[in-house]
Amino acid sequence: MKKLALYKQIREDIIQKIKSGQLRPTDRIPSEQELMDEFRVSKITVRNALTLLADEGLIIRVQGKGSFVSSSLDVFSINSLPSRSASSMPLIGFIIPTMRTRVIQNLVDYTEQFLQEAGLSMVLSITRESSSIESNAIRTLTELGVKGLIVFPTEDEKYNESLLRLSLDKFPCVFIDRYLRNIETYTITSDNYGGAYMAVSHLLSKSHQQIALISPENANTAVEDRTLGFEQAYTDQGISIDKSLWCHIPLDILRGEQALDYVSDFLQDHSGISAVFSLTEETARLTSAAISRLNGHSNIDLLSFDNPHLSGVAYVQQDEQEMARTAVKLLREQMEDIYSPKNAVIPVQLIFP
Repeated sequence: MKKLALYKQIREDIIQKIKSGQLRPTDRIPSEQELMDEFRVSKITVRNALTLLADEGLIIRVQGKGSFVSSSLDVFSINSLPSRSASSMPLIGFIIPTMRTRVIQNLVDYTEQFLQEAGLSMVLSITRESSSIESNAIRTLTELGVKGLIVFPTEDEKYNESLLRLSLDKFPCVFIDRYLRNIETYTITSDNYGGAYMAVSHLLSKSHQQIALISPENANTAVEDRTLGFEQAYTDQGISIDKSLWCHIPLDILRGEQALDYVSDFLQDHSGISAVFSLTEETARLTSAAISRLNGHSNIDLLSFDNPHLSGVAYVQQDEQEMARTAVKLLREQMEDIYSPKNAVIPVQLIFP
């Protein structure tokens, strides 16, 4: 069943009032606050409705005074109005936390490709792993008039209010890689749980039992799901887990100058480790450097989630192309007034050197 997005519900309501004569040319339409109160939505939702109406030539927005029904509007031709200007290329915002990893670089590349093929244009915003910058980016992009958002949330957040608001307002949006648990929305993730399960099962099959887990601190759904996959691999083989071998690196350390020392000290303090499963590309590179530092640890078997581009290191490969393709598909679905939230899980592969 189709559900009209909230900002389009507001648009339709104003159009109906123009059709019925309740609003006539040059009449002032309700203020942003009045529309927020009437429809119980956020300012973002109201502004997107007004932007759409202005793009269609139905209203004129006057800074500091409000919005008014266009004085040149032919009420009798309103039924044939297009949903947007045919000459303009709709903008889609893509919010990412960083450009440092190849996974995100690939996602940006493929997403831009598939958006162009769909007749859409991409505006990129980088949050540098800051939830406050992320909130500002959402506000700026929606004020710019983007028709939808693809968001790769920051590493250390779970329920940024701005992200939550997008979901509640049913603004066309897709969360990619990380998402909001127990919130009805569109999400795309790799099979983080299954990939970790497959990787750790492989290490256990090689008679490794003292397997360390090294990752950023457990602060987002991707890390959580990979950790759960690690645990389940042990459980299914009836082997006890030694969680003292788990190293969740605090984010302030991971982003600072002490990260390598932190991982090196951890390995030095746990000399019985025979293998390491790293949950990210970044922590895999740190672990490899730490192993090289320490005498007697050269036999540690390292396996990474994501390709760390290290010689001899096996890894779990995500399919960034399919993730991007699916993101654009789900976004277009919402832009066509279909709202049926889903979580798309993209398969992964275990790659050996």
